[in-house]
Order: sequence, then C-alpha cells, then structure tokens
Amino acid sequence: MKFRLKTFGSMKRTYFVCLFLCLTTFLLSQSNPVPPINHTGSDSPDLLTVAEANHSLSMFVAAAQFSGLAKMLRNEGPLTVFALNNQAFANLPKDDLEALLTNRAAMHFLLAHYVTHGNIVKDDAASLLSARTIVGVKLRTDIRSEGSYVNGAKLSEGDIPCTNGMIHVLNSFDPGLVHDAVALAKASRRKK
Repeated sequence: MKFRLKTFGSMKRTYFVCLFLCLTTFLLSQSNPVPPINHTGSDSPDLLTVAEANHSLSMFVAAAQFSGLAKMLRNEGPLTVFALNNQAFANLPKDDLEALLTNRAAMHFLLAHYVTHGNIVKDDAASLLSARTIVGVKLRTDIRSEGSYVNGAKLSEGDIPCTNGMIHVLNSFDPGLVHDAVALAKASRRKK
C-alpha cells in the first residue's frame, strides 16, 4: 500500500496558518481573559505596545506585524485604531483566514480600513461620521442609541489612549471588506 502526501502550498505558509490557528484556539479557551490595559497620561505607550499588552488583541497584533502596519502603529500618529479582537479573527471562515494570512497585501488592505487619522473618542459622533481611513475611504459608521458601530461592528471597548492615538475594540469584521481582501489575495495568487 502506498501513501502519497499532498502539499497545499509552501511549508512556511502551512506552518504560519497552523501556528495562527493554534494560538487562536488557545486564547479563546482561556477562562479568565486578561482585562485590557487602559493607559492614561502622557507617558502611555504607543498604539502597538498597548495592543501587544492586551491579550484579546494578540491576533490583531500578529496581523499588523505580518501586514506591515506595525511600524505605523508604533511611530506615526495621531491615529485611531479600530482593532479587531481575537474573536473577530476566529469567526472568519477558515478559507478566508488562510487567504489573508498568506498574503501581506490583502491583510494590509483589510486592516487599513480600520485605521484613521486623528484622535477620535467613541462618543464624538461628528468625528466618527466624518472619519476617513488611512487609505482615504470614508469609515462606515452608524451611531445608535445603544452605541456606535464601525464597519458594521459595535464598539465593544473604546477610548484606550496611547501616546500616538486611540484604540477602540471591535468583535467582528465587515464581511464586505473581508470579501474584497480575499478577492485581492486570490487575484494575486493567480498572477503568480
């Protein structure tokens, strides 16, 4: 009896996807999640450092580092980041997540739609409604009596100040943005 191994892309890609999924499973299984750090004052760390200290944003940090946005989050500002928590990544369809984790441009495209210029607090409806992302697209916002929604997701946590901006946390991705990012990943794969 002969066994044949099928390969699905490079070992590097497979390893990264497996590591990312294992980390997701581990973090979601934690019964006592670490509360987010809410720094105040002028000595608070930059956006990336604050996100790194918040265990519920570990997948966002990994995605930002993979996509190349990490340098911007550490050095530029002021920026407002609508960071996707681990649950948002875990809820993505497996095929979509794999496509995003293996294509830097697609991940950058997706995450860039969640970062705006300026320092926007969650209760500043006028700034939220007029905000534009770092790629120049108007942020899709909806202000309701029960809270503010950004790109279709309710702000689950907000107003985490940093030296170079503000972090707000979202628990789901905009399906339309995910679709566009995955299409970008698939198109670039076909070109190779």
